[in-house]
Amino acid sequence: MESIGIYGLVSTLLNLLLGGGLVVTLVTLKSIQKKAKEEAESVALDNEKKLSEMIKEYFVEPLKKEITSLRRTVSRLTRAVERIPSCPHSADCPVKDALDETKTDEQ
Repeated sequence: MESIGIYGLVSTLLNLLLGGGLVVTLVTLKSIQKKAKEEAESVALDNEKKLSEMIKEYFVEPLKKEITSLRRTVSRLTRAVERIPSCPHSADCPVKDALDETKTDEQ
């Protein structure tokens, strides 16, 4: 009996007394624990996917639209500024004067 050990003896006695129900219960509990862990991981993955979609929908897409709009506006402004020298009124142009003042302030 010494080769079995105390835990083996207790396990054997409990299995005999409970008709093997303990082993079945332990296996069932282990299976339930494994399923719960897999389900928790699945829920966490679903939450991460939903979060990614929300970030894209509420932040990325609106920012892309805003960037596109700003690029168009800057492009139009650049074209307008580039036309100033060819304007017949460029000598007295207040916009040109304001831009020149901005250039000297930046330097």
